[in-house]
This record gives sequence, structure tokens and C-alpha cells, in this order.
Amino acid sequence: MKQNRKKVKNDVGSILLDVAFGLVAGTAATFVMDKVSGYLYELEDEKTRKYEEILRGNEYPPEILAEKISKTIAGVELNKEQKQKYGNVVHWSYGIMWGGIYGALSGRVPLVDAANGLSFGTGMWLIGDEMMTPLMGLSPSSAEFPWQNHARAFANHTAYGATLGLTHNLLRSIANFSDPRTNQSQ
Repeated sequence: MKQNRKKVKNDVGSILLDVAFGLVAGTAATFVMDKVSGYLYELEDEKTRKYEEILRGNEYPPEILAEKISKTIAGVELNKEQKQKYGNVVHWSYGIMWGGIYGALSGRVPLVDAANGLSFGTGMWLIGDEMMTPLMGLSPSSAEFPWQNHARAFANHTAYGATLGLTHNLLRSIANFSDPRTNQSQ
């Protein structure tokens, strides 16, 4: 059955408002993702956690990226405390930025909205976490990590996607913004 879709508003104002909603939703989604990640990490057995820490050299991809940025732009090498601090900035900036991108694409690219953001979060996990992070030298190969790491990362990113989609839709609804899928006021 073909779904009846009306043309989405693509004027600059509508897109910018969707981006703003996406940035807010990206902030909420990053917060939820961090909470889910921390909870699931604590549930893992200590042996698996230690193995992951050894694989990563006790550094996480955002910390490694923060150091690469610092070295490239400022020629400054970060100490461990600075790596953690700026790694956190990189992590949050990344999550918020993708929220803005989601907002810009929401209602305009059908796959983005599938399952209220779950497809977006799943894509971030598969493309970003599983493929690009190792390719950019921010982590060892995905094949080296235990299954628990992949399962936790998948859960984290689907929590991100679900929160992103639901928050973005809630903000649109509160603002009485047209639903881009129906072009009707909610």
C-alpha cells in the first residue's frame, strides 16, 4: 500500500527550525546514550571490561580524536586529564551535531525517520562505530572486540536514535509545527 505523502516544507525557516529542534534532541539523546552506556558497562563482567580497556589502551575514540585535533590545529599534545576533558567535548559535540543533521533530514529523507529515529541510531552504530572509528585510527578493528562491546554499542546507539526521534517529534508537536510526513499540523 502506497503511503500518501504530501510535499515537505523545504523553505530555509522550516529547515532551520528543524535543525534547532534536532540540536536540542541531539543533546537529550547524547545524555540518554551516556546513561545507557554507563549502566550496560557496569553490567559487563570485569574480565570483559579489562580486555576492552587493554585493547583501547585505556583511551576512548573521542579522547584520541581530541588529541589528533589538538596536535593538528594547535601543535599541542594533551595530557590524560586534558584528553578526557576534550574527549568529552568531542563526544557531546558529535552527538549534538548529528542531532542537527537528523533535524535537517527528518521528513525530507524517509529512511531517516524510520521507526522514530531507530534507523538513524542504528546507522550511526554501524557506519560510525563499527566502520569509521577503526578506519580513522580511533580504535582497533571492530573484529578484535568481544561481542559484549558490539551489543552495548548497538544498544547505546539505538537509545540515542529513539531519544533523538521522539524528542524531535515532541518539540515539533509542542511548537505546533507541521508534521513533514503529512504536512498537517499536529
